[in-house]
Amino acid sequence: MNIVIIGAKASGKSTFGKQLHKILDIPYMEIDDLVEENYKKESDDCKTCKEIFDLIGEDAFRKREEDAVCSLTDTDWTVIITGGSTFMSAENRRVLRNNALIIYCTCDSDTLMERVQNQTGDSKGISKSVFLKWYQEDIALKNDVYAHFADMIVDTGTLTPERAAMQAKETIAQQIAVRCTAANTFGELIRVTSFGESHGSALGAILDGVPAGIAISEADIQKELDRRRPGQSKVTTPRKEADKVSILSGVFNGQTTGTPLAMIIYNKDSDSSKYEEIKNFFRPGHADFTFYKKFGFRDYRGGGRSSGRETVARVAAGSIAKKVLAERGVTFYGHAIEIGGVKAQQVDYQKIESNIVRCADAQAACEMVKAIEAARDESDSVGGIVQLEIHGLPSGLGDPVFAKLNARLIYAITTIGAIKGIEIGAGFDVARMRGSTANDQMTADGFATNNAGGILGGISTGQPVVIRVAVKPTPSISQQQRTIDINGDDASVLVEGRHDPCIVPRIIPVIENMAALVILDAWEIQSRLHPGWNNSEKK
Repeated sequence: MNIVIIGAKASGKSTFGKQLHKILDIPYMEIDDLVEENYKKESDDCKTCKEIFDLIGEDAFRKREEDAVCSLTDTDWTVIITGGSTFMSAENRRVLRNNALIIYCTCDSDTLMERVQNQTGDSKGISKSVFLKWYQEDIALKNDVYAHFADMIVDTGTLTPERAAMQAKETIAQQIAVRCTAANTFGELIRVTSFGESHGSALGAILDGVPAGIAISEADIQKELDRRRPGQSKVTTPRKEADKVSILSGVFNGQTTGTPLAMIIYNKDSDSSKYEEIKNFFRPGHADFTFYKKFGFRDYRGGGRSSGRETVARVAAGSIAKKVLAERGVTFYGHAIEIGGVKAQQVDYQKIESNIVRCADAQAACEMVKAIEAARDESDSVGGIVQLEIHGLPSGLGDPVFAKLNARLIYAITTIGAIKGIEIGAGFDVARMRGSTANDQMTADGFATNNAGGILGGISTGQPVVIRVAVKPTPSISQQQRTIDINGDDASVLVEGRHDPCIVPRIIPVIENMAALVILDAWEIQSRLHPGWNNSEKK
């Protein structure tokens, strides 16, 4: 990340920038110096920017400025000083703002006038009226542009360069912390941080915000993990992981203590050998390419953090939220309604856990299994659609406008890697309805329909929340596919190893538990905003 300092002539940007360069101990450069250096290389003549400007004219000079700015495209972690006119160019702004923190140096007109007089060496040559006219017509206009793009504004008229640099250092540290956040923590009051990689030593989660006194055991968590674990049936990956969880903290004598609850699951059956052969190739459909472009480095062993195995931590954390909500009367029903083109025709919740694809239609489940096996036999994979129903929610959960319950559920569920689409209630079908049909009319006995999917205005209605999720086919297939290598050259890759021919059956508990984290978080937020809002509220 570069530190780009902008400001008007005599705004003190160079003095401030040199002080910041000294404090941060990073390189320093000025665009004007680059223009002068480039001109000298071409003409073997030393001239100042003003002299070059007068000699070649404004248009040619601005082109030289753009060339100088473009030469900084690959520059990193450098203090860059640029003149006001340079930053007025949209193309220059695009280059300078890329991966940069913009600091705008400003000062009052009296200080600016005094500095201009000192720089020109003519303390009497600029009248107050002439200066103010120049300031109003030129500097004030540019200041509006500078301020709009600035991450930080420094008043060099009231602060010494040393003090200004120290303040800037603090802001830079804060900006770096924000920009380098890897987004591994989710939630507001109920917060979960996941850690670990697919082929690392272990994975786990730290869950914070859970009230004290909740009865929790490793068996409670294990029950949900067993629903997600690999190797559980003939339509899942043959990788054998028990996914046995250990609680490291936050529980004493079988109850939560109110402190962070840490859980860990060790990898026992990882095999990275198949990835050594293809480590320099980007697997189609995976996050290999994007992770490499973002970080310049990646864990090629199964994708590291981008692997579906990361979701084991989410299920561990969500299982606790799910248990707390069960005590409050909330039930989650996730089930496959379509796999490989085979659609369920009926719903019987009792059938969901009685078949290996978790379909609420026993007959359709058999056909779904056949579709998965057919794809697997052809070294291919299939996707599907999961329906999640959340029963027993009270009305009142969700916070307009930017923390609506539907928005938070969509956000949470789409953080799961294989999710490519989502709809709530009647979803996209409402686009083909009339308002008289789409509206859920009400009677003294409740809502007549549930096209809204249990959420209106971002707040739960008390009806079941209904969500449908599109799950893509597993991208790891044992077929030759076109790709590129880390150098950008065309290549072909064959992904071998142990992979699910369909991820739908194992992603269902992940969806349920991510939703549980959202619901519990929303519940706790509502309880703090309006204590006693739900008379049936339990611990």
